[in-house]
Amino acid sequence: MNSEEAFYRGLETIRRTAGSQGSTVSVTDILKAFPDIELDEAQIEQIYDYLEREGITLKDYVPHDTRTLDLTGEEAEDALSEEDRKMLDFYLEDLEAVLPLTGGEIEALAAQLVGRDEDAREAARLRLTEGNLHYAVILARDFAGKGVPLVDLIQEANLGLMESLDAYGAGDGDLEDWLEKGARKALRAIVKEEEGFARMQEDMTSAANRILETVKEQEAAEGRALTAEELAERLGMPVARVEEVLKESAKAIRNAEK
Repeated sequence: MNSEEAFYRGLETIRRTAGSQGSTVSVTDILKAFPDIELDEAQIEQIYDYLEREGITLKDYVPHDTRTLDLTGEEAEDALSEEDRKMLDFYLEDLEAVLPLTGGEIEALAAQLVGRDEDAREAARLRLTEGNLHYAVILARDFAGKGVPLVDLIQEANLGLMESLDAYGAGDGDLEDWLEKGARKALRAIVKEEEGFARMQEDMTSAANRILETVKEQEAAEGRALTAEELAERLGMPVARVEEVLKESAKAIRNAEK
């Protein structure tokens, strides 16, 4: 059995385990499902996606306190840039006055959040928003080093947590699990958006190089400037794309000459 087959068999094991435990699994259950696989980051994200699709709740909970974050060692060095580390230090200093949420407190606040008392609901929402500022940092650091500045990741995690908090209702299961899913979904979305933007820039640069090289070769051979239509035909590109690249190249040259 190859590694891909072993991974998908592990997902099936998780599904069966959850079925026998009221649609819940623990971190220990997940690790047992992949005994011969050293899970990488992409596979862990796939597991989270699978749990979400299958409606499976991850029942383990450890209070999230950024005062326990280890900012030293190779892993932190690799994931965070120098600018990110400085920003994180300042941000964590600001959070020192904010008490992290505890497991028992979250349970009480979750009950208030779906109760009938409007004042209690609003108070629960405010405390959960404040207390999860620590959690947003922890979740954001999992996505560091993927092209998005840490400050933007933290902001996106906070937004994802707040939107999930607003959407939470009776019957939605464990609040902590619900909030984590929402935040991770928001973080995956911003990273994918950045990856798409980076690919678009690479495609534009590649197209520009091809077009400009063709312009030099053909104009040298024919002794005249080629039209955008002629370039598009010879390169097999849409005319609009050629015109866009030529326009941006001319703009870059003008800016360089200033």
